[in-house]
Amino acid sequence: MSKLKRLQYIAWAVIAIGALLAVMAGWRYVESRRVRPVPILMYHHIGNTADSAWCIPVETFKNQMRDLCAQGFTSILPSDLIAHQTWGKPLPSRPVIITFDDGYLNTITIVEPILKRYGLRGIVYLITKEVSDTTKERRQFEGTDCLAWPEVLAMQERGTIVFGGHSHAHENLAIPDDPSPSIRECYKQLVDHGIKPPYSFCYPYGQYKEQTIKAVRRAGFTTAMVCEDAVANTGPGMNLLALPRVSVMGGRHQFNVSRLRAKEGPAEVIYRVAHEGVPMAVAPQLRINDSRLQPKWLPFQDIGAGQFEWRWMLANAADKQKPFQLEIWDKHRIFQLYVEDENSRPLQGQPVTVSAGK
Repeated sequence: MSKLKRLQYIAWAVIAIGALLAVMAGWRYVESRRVRPVPILMYHHIGNTADSAWCIPVETFKNQMRDLCAQGFTSILPSDLIAHQTWGKPLPSRPVIITFDDGYLNTITIVEPILKRYGLRGIVYLITKEVSDTTKERRQFEGTDCLAWPEVLAMQERGTIVFGGHSHAHENLAIPDDPSPSIRECYKQLVDHGIKPPYSFCYPYGQYKEQTIKAVRRAGFTTAMVCEDAVANTGPGMNLLALPRVSVMGGRHQFNVSRLRAKEGPAEVIYRVAHEGVPMAVAPQLRINDSRLQPKWLPFQDIGAGQFEWRWMLANAADKQKPFQLEIWDKHRIFQLYVEDENSRPLQGQPVTVSAGK
């Protein structure tokens, strides 16, 4: 082969590689700009200790993680969001981020084994002042035992859970003129104790202002979580330093359901629902057993203790003769709280009691 031919081949190879890289860069850019929902679940306590809006019973948490997997969710971490927004790293078809605030001991005794069982990962946000040097010196936050640094590092090594910062002393960082001292100290503690970057932050009480975001960025944190009860969306509008989270509500929730057949019109279905327990927002759904018909959702309802009347108008009277069931989901339609069987009776003929947590 002549020298000229070799140069021509090399030139064509360079052009082909350049074209391929350009296509890949373009695809990555398009991917990073695509708007996709990413629920970021916010938990605190996991345990059977209190009827609290921020404490989820162990069995309920286990069922929630099972249900996430059954619905096709794949857990990702805040670092995956950075990579996606920065250079278009692909996300799974149904991504979810599972977060735990405050750094309680139950994240090692309860949360980690359950996440591992279902092949999920999560992130725990530590109040660094409350993390003790040894287990013998264990500290408490709001009356609950917290993790110690040896436990944190052991969990990090196992890989199911990663760690971020929840400030140094859990102050409301929207109040001081200069919120940076607690943020800087939190970052320093994470670095000094061997927590791996990139570092994610969680605003105490979900409160922040522009100075807080700037201080978080200056300290070296690359993502930050707020308590706005909403699903995050990727794309140009995503602010990595103010990511909303879904509040998974805890406490007791009992639903007593009855049909109001006497009040129903020919193409109408009416339910009376009595709720006992912690107030929450729910999404009622009427699911008709016909593959041609989509489930019929009502707008989400804020419910407390009391009785509520929910009404569905069907397309025609014939649809009412088909088997259907009432389902009650959380506001964001992630976790099912109540379901009837196909004959419109409560499961096992009894009220269903469920719980969920922050």
